[in-house]
Amino acid sequence: MSERICTTTRLNKRYWSTKGTEKAFLLVELNGNGTARMASRSPMNISLVLDRSGSMEGAPLAFSKKACRFVTEQLKDHDLLSLVVFDNEVQTIIPPQKVVNKDGLKTKIEAISTGGSTNLSGGLLQGIQHVKQGKELGSVNRVILLSDGHANEGITDAARLHSIAKEFVRLGIGITAMGAGDGFDEELMEGIAEHGGGNFYFIAKPEEIPGIFSKELEGLLSVIVQNLHLTMKPSENVSIERIYGYQADPAEQGMQLILGDVFEGETKSILIELSFGSHLEGKHKILDLQWEYADVSEGVQLCAIQHSIEVDFTSDIYLLMHQEVDPYVEKQIKITETALAIEDAIVAFDRGDEQMGLKLLQHQADTMLCAAIQSEDAELREEAQQLYHQLENFSFTSHTRKSLHEQKYRQMKRKR
Repeated sequence: MSERICTTTRLNKRYWSTKGTEKAFLLVELNGNGTARMASRSPMNISLVLDRSGSMEGAPLAFSKKACRFVTEQLKDHDLLSLVVFDNEVQTIIPPQKVVNKDGLKTKIEAISTGGSTNLSGGLLQGIQHVKQGKELGSVNRVILLSDGHANEGITDAARLHSIAKEFVRLGIGITAMGAGDGFDEELMEGIAEHGGGNFYFIAKPEEIPGIFSKELEGLLSVIVQNLHLTMKPSENVSIERIYGYQADPAEQGMQLILGDVFEGETKSILIELSFGSHLEGKHKILDLQWEYADVSEGVQLCAIQHSIEVDFTSDIYLLMHQEVDPYVEKQIKITETALAIEDAIVAFDRGDEQMGLKLLQHQADTMLCAAIQSEDAELREEAQQLYHQLENFSFTSHTRKSLHEQKYRQMKRKR
């Protein structure tokens, strides 16, 4: 790939049986290694979409306005900014414009007040249209959505909202979703971010809002790759069983992932579960990877890179039984298994089976701790400790559910 990003591929084992195997794991990791300097970075095209429904009154709205002022302060005069607010109605407070009069923009932000119910879809669509209007070659195009409630006006169906996000990420417009407090729909908000190629955040306390905005903006200011697509085509007698952490769509003879933007220093980690049919002895190709993206670290350069993955097939039973596994891939598998256990536990809690949910979390925490001790791995130990912390004085509240959901999201993507 280009010098701005590098990719690594690792299987959990080196040798595989010629008779086939039902489960193999391939870890694909992409690292943003470019040097994005503020003086030459891509222009920003950002729409802030802010929930101002009645539940945002007080500290949530105050800290949200502080975050919006921070974003305004960080942008340059060649960047585009718009601001949309929504309750039962949608209002554009700042139409798309160059950030040249920061004091005037901050005055408009300060005048925002709370209103009624939550027309999330209306606010989101208005923000998307503002970004679409200002989209140019090489610009970083992002909608940042913040809400503390359920969508109860306009389009309220999660599948339709996810479909909207997916439609526009294909046009190079990413959506980041931030859920604040205990009242929002975490599946809806995570799905918008997932299908929209952005990030999902759970903001437990209003005072955390400016810091989360700062984290997101820091990434956007260091974008080196845009509109990243990965197409995977398995070879004959090879099947892609599951892709963990990202939504995948069928493509010609394979699967395609839309991975959005890549920030400087960011790692995108994709765990792929494969199965192998019978193969002759020797080295054989199992998968073709094709990356397509726009390198925007210095101007705009469209890139397409192909990479084939080969593995060794053998009938040597001794070699198969006594080979070492890749410890790094095994660690990522363990972290992903924890995400799956949390997902199953949430389902159990939702149906009222608290005993089963606690059993799943306790078992996974113990499993992770054992793995951490055996491997002397600090990251696995930390993940186990987080689960033990969740189990202390456990009570399944809305806040607990969101906290578990956020942990599951982070682990499924293996975010560090």
